[in-house]
Amino acid sequence: MRSGAGAAGGQGPSGTVVHHPISSDPGLDARARLWLADADRVVVPARPAATVMIVRDGAGGPQVFVQRRVATMAFAPSTVVFPGGGVDPADHSLDPATPGLAELAGAMGVTPEEAAPYAAAALREVEEECGVRLSVSDLRGRGHWVTPEFEPRRYDTWILAAGMPPGQHARGTTTESDHSTWVRAADLLSRHTAGEVRMLPPTVVSLEQLAAFDDATTFLADRPRVARVLPQLVETAAGSLVLRTVLP
Repeated sequence: MRSGAGAAGGQGPSGTVVHHPISSDPGLDARARLWLADADRVVVPARPAATVMIVRDGAGGPQVFVQRRVATMAFAPSTVVFPGGGVDPADHSLDPATPGLAELAGAMGVTPEEAAPYAAAALREVEEECGVRLSVSDLRGRGHWVTPEFEPRRYDTWILAAGMPPGQHARGTTTESDHSTWVRAADLLSRHTAGEVRMLPPTVVSLEQLAAFDDATTFLADRPRVARVLPQLVETAAGSLVLRTVLP
């Protein structure tokens, strides 16, 4: 590779290195190659965002609620994602003293003031997109990913998790998706490997983490090391492009 180790991944100086091929997505591959060939590469600012893995116990292990974005979306069309979206101006009004926010901020390695708009966006987006009402104290920190620099639309995203509240029902309530469902992480990962569904690296890694647990309670009790992850675009010796990611 022009940058990094073998395509299967390995151990880097600060964490596990994984490589996600992008050749299976012609549009993504084309954008990446155009950006690499541009002598004046433009890196657009990443918009703050939050997404939530809503989990529950099901037959055969924990399940997570996912949605498939409609094909007309400018960012990640026809891609399976967790509910979430960008931080809006109103999200900055959440009181840093809100119960549960200090604990969430500690798990993410930031101050409550910094965590507040992300938590507010997570609660708002989940209710808007799947009709589920969560509280800040329901949220758990899972990851922090930034969209690769070659993308024309970029997000600085917190990945959070929450248990499905008793008495509520998740359903697709947004025009931004055309399919919503509960699924076992292992099943969705198998479909992704087979090329049946499209997912971004943050979703794949998050599902791999969930698949390692026997139940939702244990998953939510887990406190992973969280650090900012920015996948780097690299070219292999064979000329294919991959996203090289160093996980915490």
